[in-house]
Amino acid sequence: MNHTITTWGLSPRATSYLSQHPEQFPALAEAKALPPLPPGYVPEVVEVLFDDLPYLRAVNGVLIFSRDCLSDYQPSCVEYRLDDQLAFFQIGSEVVVDRLGGLALVQGRVA
Repeated sequence: MNHTITTWGLSPRATSYLSQHPEQFPALAEAKALPPLPPGYVPEVVEVLFDDLPYLRAVNGVLIFSRDCLSDYQPSCVEYRLDDQLAFFQIGSEVVVDRLGGLALVQGRVA
């Protein structure tokens, strides 16, 4: 699928960010072309990245890695990877990729 940043309807801020970080574009384009995760999906591995650096990693519900950050840290982008798949990507407050629709709820919370 042939995507360009301009066809995604992003804000100037998000477009500027992606123009400055073109290495992220292929993975984002691939993820945008995929359907939402299937209903009831429960990932084995959950990773959260801030500004392309891993900050949290959980395997089978057990936190195995966390990186400290300042309480006022505001990352330029936030990425959720589930079982090594890009599932969610946000630049500032703007969502660029959201495939979380089918994620299972466990005790009223997103699993």
